[in-house]
Order: sequence, then structure tokens, then C-alpha cells
Amino acid sequence: MEVLDKLKILADSAKYDVSCSSSGSKRPNTKDGIGNGFAGGICHSFASDGRCISLLKILMTNICIYDCKYCINRKSNDIKRAYFTPKEIADLTIEFYKRNYIEGLFLSSGIINSPDYTMEQIYNAVYILRKEHKFNGYIHAKIIPGSSQELINKVRKPCR
Repeated sequence: MEVLDKLKILADSAKYDVSCSSSGSKRPNTKDGIGNGFAGGICHSFASDGRCISLLKILMTNICIYDCKYCINRKSNDIKRAYFTPKEIADLTIEFYKRNYIEGLFLSSGIINSPDYTMEQIYNAVYILRKEHKFNGYIHAKIIPGSSQELINKVRKPCR
């Protein structure tokens, strides 16, 4: 599966996280207008000082081992599934950042294999961004329920 195809699937799955109200919008530009909204994972959040921050909002995967009835990504739901590798997430984030589309990353995930395995994959993506790409932008990495405190601490401080 191509990265753009994954982006469409995993940005769409991420829009159900209520923390960014503008995710999933699609507004084409008009003949005499400027700018447009792309549904491919850009959401807006607000900093404590009131600034609007554009974030790439995606799931690492919408594959999940659990079958929570309230969740769109539950195991029994018949939806298209996709998975980003940590490197794909890092590279995608950097490419969006270089084009000035985003200021940061909002990353969550379905649970693949186990909570610890999933948290380790999120850590790997954050590590690649911070260490290999030297990315100092905003990263919001969701904590995976059931993952170990050690892994949670690694994600919080990936470069120390």
C-alpha cells in the first residue's frame, strides 16, 4: 500500500479522537480565494498562549486486537486497515513540516500485538523524529492503555 493511501485511511480513522475539532475537513479553494482544507490529517489545536497550531493527526495503525464496541477501529468492524512504520511516520511528518503545512505531530494508534509493542513503535517514531531528523516541533504521542510505565517514560523523554 502506498503512503498516500495509508495517510487517507489513518487520518480518517484519527478524526474520531475528539481532541482536534477541525480534523477531517475538506474545503477546496475557490477561483479567487486563497488556501484550502485537506482532509489528509491536518487538524488545529490551540497552545496555552492562544496560538492556533496545525498538527499532522494520524494513527500509527487502525488495526486493533481489541473489540471495544464504542471504537470505530474495533477488531470486528469491517473497515480498511493500514499501518505506518515508525520511519514512515517520521518521514511524513518531516515532509509536511518542510512544506510548512504543520508545526507538529499528533500520534495515536490502535493496539497491535500488545500495548507494550504498540508503545514501543510509537517510541521508535518519536525517536527517529527527534534524533535522526533533529525535529524540535511539537509532538503529542498518546499513551497506549496497558503499556508499561518504562515505555511511557521513554516516549516522554526520547532523547535523554
